[in-house]
Amino acid sequence: MTSSATYSRKRETSIREQAVQMLRDHIAQGVIDYETRLVDHEIAAGLGVSRMPVREALLQLKNEGVLEGTSRGFVLKIYSPQEIANTFEVRFLLEPAAAAQACQHRSEAGLQLMQTAVDRVASAHEANEPLLSLKASWQFRAAWVSMVPNPQLIETMQRLRDRAEQARVAMLHDVPFRLGTLKRTRRILAAFKAGDDVAAGRLILENLVICRDAYCAKQAELLADR
Repeated sequence: MTSSATYSRKRETSIREQAVQMLRDHIAQGVIDYETRLVDHEIAAGLGVSRMPVREALLQLKNEGVLEGTSRGFVLKIYSPQEIANTFEVRFLLEPAAAAQACQHRSEAGLQLMQTAVDRVASAHEANEPLLSLKASWQFRAAWVSMVPNPQLIETMQRLRDRAEQARVAMLHDVPFRLGTLKRTRRILAAFKAGDDVAAGRLILENLVICRDAYCAKQAELLADR
């Protein structure tokens, strides 16, 4: 392979990775919902890039179970409440242990990112901005996950995060649930600051259980309304 061809392929890979991250973020923030049709050439035109790396990004998310292919593009995969519950069962096994590891390897920079995210969750809650609250909650998760020393564990966790977005967005319009999210993130942050890895893992598990129950119930409600 010539040097120019190698450079071109590396550039397409970089664009694909950027497109994957953009799509993940838009899904997590509720910008992409069940009614959104994702068409590779339309996304590529909007980004000002070639079609192929965008199509590869969409196919990657399809292979991960986030999207489904249709004759008119890609759409979010609709998971049943049981499928969401099954995903959370796997997260129960991974994320408490990961949080304990992250707490053991915490850094001042990581703790500051967590604190900033908690402050943003609080500000979004006070301003009644559910999507900003959701974005800040993901920033909080990303902050502690960044301190997990096992990259394979991080990669596996990231693949499981996009399975209940419509329910997650809907729940953050519920003020008591949003307030509970804020309180839980503050307790998790306190455990990290104290270096209490046991508490950090336990609190992450408690949060996951609450989210599972809420998201499964909301997903059943959303599917009944379709």
